[in-house]
Amino acid sequence: MPDVTFSGVRVALTEVQEHPARYARSLERAKVTPGYALCHCRTDQPRQLVIRRYGSLFHLAGWPDDGVHHAPGCDFQKDPGRERPAAGGDSTAAIIDGQDGLNVRLDASLIQRDVVPGPRTPKTGTAPRTTRRRAPLLAFLQALWQSAGLTSWPGTSMARGWGAVNAMLLAGLGAQAKINGAPAEEVLYVMRRYEESERETINAEFDAFLSRISNDGAVSQRALVLGELGEVADTPYGKSITLRQRRQKYFSTTALVDHAAKTYAHAWRAVGDGSARVIAILLVERTAKGHLRVVDLAAMLCSSTFLPCDSIHEVAMANRLVSARRIFEKPIRMGAADDMPPDFVLLDTRPATHVEVYGLNGLASYERRKAEKRALRAERGIPAVEWNVDRESLEHIALPPAFART
Repeated sequence: MPDVTFSGVRVALTEVQEHPARYARSLERAKVTPGYALCHCRTDQPRQLVIRRYGSLFHLAGWPDDGVHHAPGCDFQKDPGRERPAAGGDSTAAIIDGQDGLNVRLDASLIQRDVVPGPRTPKTGTAPRTTRRRAPLLAFLQALWQSAGLTSWPGTSMARGWGAVNAMLLAGLGAQAKINGAPAEEVLYVMRRYEESERETINAEFDAFLSRISNDGAVSQRALVLGELGEVADTPYGKSITLRQRRQKYFSTTALVDHAAKTYAHAWRAVGDGSARVIAILLVERTAKGHLRVVDLAAMLCSSTFLPCDSIHEVAMANRLVSARRIFEKPIRMGAADDMPPDFVLLDTRPATHVEVYGLNGLASYERRKAEKRALRAERGIPAVEWNVDRESLEHIALPPAFART
């Protein structure tokens, strides 16, 4: 992990990620003069970093179009194809990732009104408005992970804590991220890593955000809260959900939790599994009595280092690849044309190696898809590692050697 400098301070990037409040004033000064921080992943030529404010804290992000110049394994290193695209593209997309950051239109409302206005009479002589599509919460969660670089692993360490995840998510959102037209920082709170020494600051920041969630009987202002799912418990009136970063209870109906348990079954079954992480994004509103109620949610299964996974078997494979210090990524299926992406891609072999985790052996449709993927790889000359989970133990799966790092 590289060192970074700002306002005369030189410190490991992990320190800034894990303890952002300690460096808030120094980063605020550096944002004014000289206007940037420096990353020392390359000793011969430090790279400039963007200092970005989100809420009351400051975070570091890669300089636009400069990710390719960072050293391999650096959090700010990016392949040219993974840089943020220029403005343009599909203006009707639900999630647009541009130079200014993510612009998201959710299929969930952040403002709920009791009185629904009547139909509007269209003005004559005006061009029809272009209607954007809408994204479900899970698609938004996946887009956040992708824009933050949390779908790849640099192979230089064996750990990634929530402090780093928080910092990477906020950096990945972009400078002017919007959700349903509102500035992201006003409607999305990414839970902070708890630190006893920063308890008052963390509590004050979170309470200020929660104060925006209001209900005056006519208009309900909702918000999104993102964190690691900790506990789902019974209450006399339904269920309560708690995130690991804070013992705040969010109340829910039993029907919503039952629906989530079916919709996000792999994630829900992994709650409490020490080898995995379960990320939840909650759409929260305030009840007439002032309680926080979940009106919608999505859950995503991750490995122990917060790499997204589609099954608990993928979690095991991701954990093994991390422990072996391999460089790899997890392709995310975002609803685009299905080219049958692999479960993981090893990037430290030439050519890159696909890693497949087969957990439904014997099912006819699954076997057909498996054969199609094998044929496609053979046609393209792509090597592969395959793990049939019901026939082989993971420790017996041989991984191809990685090329020497420079």
